[in-house]
Amino acid sequence: MTSESQTAGTRVLHLSSAQLARVSRALDGDEAAAAEFDSALSSDPVRLLVEVLSTKSVPAGSGVSYGHTYVTQHPTVLARVAIGYGHGLPRKAGNRAWVTWSAAEGPAVRLPIVGRVAMDEFVVDVGRTPVEPGQLMCVFGDSDEGEVPLGDWAAAIGESPVSVIACLDRRVTRSVVE
Repeated sequence: MTSESQTAGTRVLHLSSAQLARVSRALDGDEAAAAEFDSALSSDPVRLLVEVLSTKSVPAGSGVSYGHTYVTQHPTVLARVAIGYGHGLPRKAGNRAWVTWSAAEGPAVRLPIVGRVAMDEFVVDVGRTPVEPGQLMCVFGDSDEGEVPLGDWAAAIGESPVSVIACLDRRVTRSVVE
């Protein structure tokens, strides 16, 4: 039996060939390459875009994900996003990290990851932001575009940026951009 989130959802990591090479060398134990990766992020950002699977309006007092570590304070809209710890996203991102969403026109909006990160998805409290299934959330990306930079995202969960990238599994498509 497979769940919807195991078979559905776009997950694409956009990075330069130079950053991909640094990650590969870091995985082989090259500490200098890991340091180079981290220091290059401001000029050579890495973006992780993930599809929104569904949205749901919930009342105040709704517990989110396993153990209800997040409970809504007011009526809101929650979005299921197609990546989880089974794909290598750190479980501790729940209730600690933010993602961004952008309309076709307009600035990026920062939204919190709420509740525990599950195996194949996490939940975002989108509030009144008009997020729709099929749209993409930016887990981390380019600060010049208003997105949460990978360095900030990793710091929020107590990890190094290169370790966040290195843990993403093969179900996250790599797209080399120049």
